[in-house]
Amino acid sequence: MTMTDTVGYRFRDWWTIDDLFDLPDDGMRYELADGCLLVSPAPVPRHAKAEFHLRELLQRQAPAGIAVSGNAGIRIGSNYTYFIPDLYVIPVTAFDAHPKYLLPADVMLAVEILSEHNRGRDLVLKRHYYASVGIPRYWIVDPFEHTLTVLALDGTEYPAPAVVPAGKTWTTDQPFPLTLDPAEFC
Repeated sequence: MTMTDTVGYRFRDWWTIDDLFDLPDDGMRYELADGCLLVSPAPVPRHAKAEFHLRELLQRQAPAGIAVSGNAGIRIGSNYTYFIPDLYVIPVTAFDAHPKYLLPADVMLAVEILSEHNRGRDLVLKRHYYASVGIPRYWIVDPFEHTLTVLALDGTEYPAPAVVPAGKTWTTDQPFPLTLDPAEFC
């Protein structure tokens, strides 16, 4: 079955999280937004490098019992919206909360690394959905501009972000006390 066949098969139906587990393991990333299938290719080396270095940096500073990981999806409000952040920070116990996805209440930080094909998805779509389910921190890494955009939830939205350029040391207490410089990962 090809991707075209898969999409054509589901043309008039709404996709659910359970449907994703029937898709082929073909290296593509499958996500959902209000029942619509979103497909992304595997990350390019620039993206993978930023993810690797940021994960290492966060994990070194994370306290015991906190995981810095990626590749598991988050159920966003219903079975029709599901995103897979590039990285997330959760209590280690959250891995056992549900067998198919993470719960938004357990996600302390979601991180997306911009790629040429997903900029709008990460800058607008995921920002909206992550805020709507109460994820307290959302970071957007831009390996092209060498910046980290830091968003902190205020009610049900992320107001004006802080943009940290490469070469500037930034310190925060959330999701745990840490110090970083975007030059270390982008």
